[in-house]
Amino acid sequence: MPNLLPDWTVTLPWDLGDFTLREAGRLLWFSFALVVGLVVVITLLRPPARKRPFPTKVGVALFFVILAGGLVLGKLIPSLQRTIVFLMLLALVAHMLLMIASRKPRDPEQEATWAECFAGAVGVFALFVLGYAIVPHEWLTFANANLDWGDSTKFVFTSHQDILGILPVHYPFNLDYPALRDIVVTMIYVVMLGLNLKLWVMWQKRNEVPAPAATDEATPARRSRFGRPLRVWSARRAETHSAGGPTPAPSGSGGM
Repeated sequence: MPNLLPDWTVTLPWDLGDFTLREAGRLLWFSFALVVGLVVVITLLRPPARKRPFPTKVGVALFFVILAGGLVLGKLIPSLQRTIVFLMLLALVAHMLLMIASRKPRDPEQEATWAECFAGAVGVFALFVLGYAIVPHEWLTFANANLDWGDSTKFVFTSHQDILGILPVHYPFNLDYPALRDIVVTMIYVVMLGLNLKLWVMWQKRNEVPAPAATDEATPARRSRFGRPLRVWSARRAETHSAGGPTPAPSGSGGM
């Protein structure tokens, strides 16, 4: 099977190097896997969106049908093999998200099984490895080997150059290519840490139900047939009784 990525090269501005898709293949594929994993987690955090349009057994079987159909078509039509395989991968991802989004609603009080806990732990560990190890490592490797950003003798700008080339003020420091490379990998860690914390909070609150709005005391929900606020009167009587005082008569009632 040929390389799925096209042999495209993009020349980056400011003499940053040439970005070749095939040379960046490992970085792109691992980044794609990380994005798909995060989308799966976000889909699990949300309640089921719709009822599954087919039985679960049919949905599981469709994974094998899509995979086998894509491979067979790619073998029969070599000229469109790359396009067919790409469509097959997208179809598998879309079908997986559909199966997750249309899952059976789960009772929040139902405890997780050991198998579910192990599967969740393996999935979280895989996302950690992708986000905190593999993707940053692949970026550093690509930047050093293909973009030549490991050369400390090359500078994006120096302190002897005017800012943006037009302002009559020099840059306050030198920025070489290794520093730019490290800034990018630092941003990867910052984004991953922010997503990590946000998803943790969302997971802990996934079963919380918003509290209903408090009823305004000026317009109580229940009134007597005379139009009196029963809830307010009951609350006042309960407070007075708990304080040990006499129970007051309702306002507007006559006495002997």
